[in-house]
Amino acid sequence: MTRSERGSATLHVLFAAVLLFTALFAATLWSAISTARHKVAAAADLTALSAAQSLSADQSASAGQSVGVDQYGGVNRYGGVNQYGESNARHTTSTSPAAPCATAARIAALHKVDLTACTVTSTAVTVQVSLQLDLRLAQPTLTATARAGPV
Repeated sequence: MTRSERGSATLHVLFAAVLLFTALFAATLWSAISTARHKVAAAADLTALSAAQSLSADQSASAGQSVGVDQYGGVNRYGGVNQYGESNARHTTSTSPAAPCATAARIAALHKVDLTACTVTSTAVTVQVSLQLDLRLAQPTLTATARAGPV
């Protein structure tokens, strides 16, 4: 080893360590964002389905069918017993047009996402949910939109 090459191995090892650390950091960041994207998409789908079920139950109630309300405030078409021990089959509910959006807000909160938009038509519900990630470098907001019709 000549005098001019002394210390070059230290620089190569240092460069390799920085490169490895950068790759590990990028993989961790990508994994966190990918997992959050899937969580937001699943939450949007489940929120839209719940709101559509509420819309469908609202339409059934306005048509005169017997619809019960369960202990969580959700619609139960099959009867059952509510939190007070009464049969749900005796109760009918006539919910307002805002009921699907209220259901969507409740389901979104259960999934720890924010309901940013809720659009109700006569046959479908479209929801948009968002989630703000808390990464060390930035705080990106991920959004997902889902639409569900009668169930």
